[in-house]
Amino acid sequence: MNLAFLLSLAATAMEMASCLICAHNLWRLQRDTFDRSRRMLFLGALMSGLMAMVVVLGNLAMAIHEAPYFVLQPWVGLIYMIMNIIMVLYPICVIREDWLTRTHSFFLFLPTLILGLLYLSFTNKWTLLHTPADIWVHFWEPDVLARLASLFIMIPYCFILLHLRYNYHSTSATQNWIWNYALGLLIICCVHIALMLTNSPVLLIILPLLVGTFYVLSTEYELEERIRPNKQVVMMPEEAISTEAASAPNEPDLWSRVCRLMDEEEVWRNPDLSLSSLSRLCATNVTYLSRVILQETGSGFKELVNAKRVASVAAQIQQNPDTDVQSAFFNAGYRSRTTAWRNFKDITGQSPADYRQAAKG
Repeated sequence: MNLAFLLSLAATAMEMASCLICAHNLWRLQRDTFDRSRRMLFLGALMSGLMAMVVVLGNLAMAIHEAPYFVLQPWVGLIYMIMNIIMVLYPICVIREDWLTRTHSFFLFLPTLILGLLYLSFTNKWTLLHTPADIWVHFWEPDVLARLASLFIMIPYCFILLHLRYNYHSTSATQNWIWNYALGLLIICCVHIALMLTNSPVLLIILPLLVGTFYVLSTEYELEERIRPNKQVVMMPEEAISTEAASAPNEPDLWSRVCRLMDEEEVWRNPDLSLSSLSRLCATNVTYLSRVILQETGSGFKELVNAKRVASVAAQIQQNPDTDVQSAFFNAGYRSRTTAWRNFKDITGQSPADYRQAAKG
């Protein structure tokens, strides 16, 4: 056994342990949420953990029997394609659970079904590829094309998330989270494609570490960070941010524009609101807007937005001490539980639980 083999075996074992632990925690807490997102993440973590277990056992068998070396191995690409699709199901449920209908699910897995039937027709007729150069020599052979298709068809799946209609009133994801998740999927997909084409020992170490880390971070976000809408809370209708301020560049007082956007249109409820987006709404530049906010409030943009959000949550608790705090944070524009709790305590001097208790007393 060489060093690269041992390192790849250790990396795959780490992926197996990480994914199975994540799957266990997700299954144990799946009833804590009303949507399907946690179940989809559980399914992906479980499959990845079991696949890693098979790879570990297979590597041990290869070490004993010295199995031959192949690239673009049959069926492996198809299995990874199925796992890639399952990895996409979780963010879809986070962004727009209503999109994942039976019809859409069927079309998501349709390429897998078609390729699976093609694979069956090639049983015992596979072209054996020993080196990456063999792929180009046999490129136009049907079974090689089918295997390549099962690899590269995964890339468009990484961008499905970017094409779903986004409405921050009804999703607990921010656009930044969507971009990061899609980028993570793309990186894993590209590493897997490169591994299948080359069987590089380095990639055999990198890929399982990437997948294991990806599921650990996703599980941590799902269980610890994510603030989700409550079914009992009536969602506000989607609002189109007014372009009135942007169409009035000659308005003499920039601060009055900021106040109108904050107090009347309540743009701070948008979790993706940034200094840049606010400056566009005010038809000004970031530097000038930042200076005006500092002059009028004595603090910066983030402090202004957080003050508005915390005041909204505190007002809801004062009006109804039994209100669901997580839903109040969600409607105020927070999508991270840690950030919401920390900002609330920093501004009010009390935790949400203590503040609720004081409101009841």
